[in-house]
Amino acid sequence: MIKNKYKKEKKELIDSLNKMGRHVAVLEIKLVSTSKVEDNLIYECTYTESGKINVVPVIAKDVTQALAKLEQFTQLGIPEDVLKYMLGSERYS
Repeated sequence: MIKNKYKKEKKELIDSLNKMGRHVAVLEIKLVSTSKVEDNLIYECTYTESGKINVVPVIAKDVTQALAKLEQFTQLGIPEDVLKYMLGSERYS
């Protein structure tokens, strides 16, 4: 576990990120439900962009696919080659 002295409130964290020059960052990806779409889950993704907190629902097979889908909002993510390696070739065949 992370010690309490390292944990920050969201506002304080966003201010710290802005001071570092990181104006876009994923704060949380939380599993909230199962989807009607077969083998998919619903995630609630929270990210900050220029000091504003945004929450986006994402339907994905797993958290790595949720992060890949979140890339369209954040322009951050896992490079495609790394993502293919992490998920295995069965999804891309």
